[in-house]
Amino acid sequence: MSQLTKMLIASTFIAAAGFATAQTATSSGEMQHSPSGAMAAPTGSATSGDASGATATTGTTAAGTGMAADTGAKPTSSDPYVQKRESDATAKKEYKDKKKIAKEEYKQEKAAAKSDLNSEKQTSKADRKAAIAADPTKAAKPGDLNYSGK
Repeated sequence: MSQLTKMLIASTFIAAAGFATAQTATSSGEMQHSPSGAMAAPTGSATSGDASGATATTGTTAAGTGMAADTGAKPTSSDPYVQKRESDATAKKEYKDKKKIAKEEYKQEKAAAKSDLNSEKQTSKADRKAAIAADPTKAAKPGDLNYSGK
């Protein structure tokens, strides 16, 4: 498998992870809508905790526990719109953190793949030159770029 193929596969996985993270953030925002208008405040605060648990299962437990600590430290409002705005802000922050980590991993993988590709190029170039030097029928002739005049 060539290095270019590996890079394409890695970038596809990273894009899929970003899409899944966006879907998680969107679904946690959608879960906070309550069908009963009067009971929206208690239900919204309960689903806010559920949303942190749902995002914690995707692989970032540190962000999930940080969100629970943040909401516990701030005084919460009984207004469902304020609760939704706060939970959306936390979900956005978690999404950006996940995106930043994924981007750093992508850059590291890309740099490793690039160095592997360059080393592969150098070895293949050396092999070609050795094969040309060993075969007298492929030796450089006048008019070729590699002709040294000897």
